[in-house]
Amino acid sequence: MAERGDDAEVVPGQRSAGYRSRTALLFAVSEIVGKLASFGMFAVASRILGPAGFGEYSWALALGAIVASFGMFGFDMALIQLGERNRGRVADYLTSSITLRLLIGAVGVAVIALIPLSNPDARALVIVTTLALSIDNLSTGMRAAASTIDRQRAPAVVIIVQRVVTAVASISMLLLGFGVLAMGVAFLFGTTLGAVSLFVIVTRFGIGPAPRHLHRDSTIDVVRKSILPGLANTMNMQTTRLDIVALERRKDADAVGYFAAAFKLVETSLFISDSLIRSALPEMLYAKDNRRVGEIVRTVLATDAVFYLPVATAMAVRGGDIMAVVFGDEFAAGGPAAAALAIGLLAWVTLGILTTALLVRHYSRDVAVVAGITLAVKFVIVWPLVDAYGAVGAGVAVSVAFTVQASLLWWRLARHGGRPRMGVTLLPAALASAVMAPIAYFPTNFWLAVVLAAAAYVLCWWVFARWFDPGTIARVRSIVGR
Repeated sequence: MAERGDDAEVVPGQRSAGYRSRTALLFAVSEIVGKLASFGMFAVASRILGPAGFGEYSWALALGAIVASFGMFGFDMALIQLGERNRGRVADYLTSSITLRLLIGAVGVAVIALIPLSNPDARALVIVTTLALSIDNLSTGMRAAASTIDRQRAPAVVIIVQRVVTAVASISMLLLGFGVLAMGVAFLFGTTLGAVSLFVIVTRFGIGPAPRHLHRDSTIDVVRKSILPGLANTMNMQTTRLDIVALERRKDADAVGYFAAAFKLVETSLFISDSLIRSALPEMLYAKDNRRVGEIVRTVLATDAVFYLPVATAMAVRGGDIMAVVFGDEFAAGGPAAAALAIGLLAWVTLGILTTALLVRHYSRDVAVVAGITLAVKFVIVWPLVDAYGAVGAGVAVSVAFTVQASLLWWRLARHGGRPRMGVTLLPAALASAVMAPIAYFPTNFWLAVVLAAAAYVLCWWVFARWFDPGTIARVRSIVGR
């Protein structure tokens, strides 16, 4: 069942460089379109709802994500790891994964319906977002199964459709005056559409979940294999959402809205990194040794740096202006929170590829231990920082926690023989960002600053890259050219 344009026989991990490039392109397009749709939805919502209303929706989404993370657990990575070793049973592992997610999701929704909430008036919204995220967990499982057999293109297209539909439906509900609950219902509709579409696709691939594929041994294998990555994933989710919970406890809805908007700005910018990771995953999965994995990580990070160092610099020096342009003038006060998250963005990009590299090489214990340490650090620092500095304190807590996590993951990958030897590959982007910073800061007119800073960065990066790392020019040309 080859995808159109591919060879008749799919050999996972042994695709051509051209196929990898085209797949990375498709992931990039899907992420760009999907992220733009999602980001546009939040940008419109922030203007209609204001900081307080946007904060309420973001809090409900964060709480729903914490509960839904138990349904995600480590089932995706367990499926990938088991499917790598026994590709003939991918359908069995996927069926077990889907069954477990359905059971856990049902329990999670029931818990949200019954437990006391700090904002009981938003209970219906929290239930809807939890249900939507639990259904989206089913989609991630089916995408993981498709990655295992190296059939990733059709699922990438589903991302586009799902996010565009969700954005259009959500914005329509808000413009018609139906409020945040209707926005949550639109989100539920989009995730359901995505899950149904992916079910059809993986069924066509011959790995669709079905009762006949549900077996005791495969379910036990999935549970055992998912424990460590599941603990890591669940703790990571608590780490990334704990800030909004801490902010909501202060009963400052505006601060929740400011931080949620700044965090969304960071999260949305990850589409390039996510695309590179997804494209590199099969190659890391089937790499002969950890040294090769380190080389792949180095390539991904060197490419990431070209895009993310200037973004982090811009957030640090013009965060308020960026927030105002994207979310509305009321959100300009969230500029300091965006600046505090700048280091967190760089750390998040780094820990994403490192986590994937360790998990696909079966070092789940390392990832789980590091996630536990990170959650402990976050739990200790977030409350006093939020109490003292509000949204800015939450941003600082994110940056500190992610930096700790990225550093520890780097150390563990190095201990396993996969240390990325970066050399001078980061230097061109770092030097160009240093040149760009004052140019972005001083002009009073924001758009003039954007044009001048962007031109300075591109020119300086090109010059420095030719001196220090010519190979990165070819990589970036390939991405931008396509």
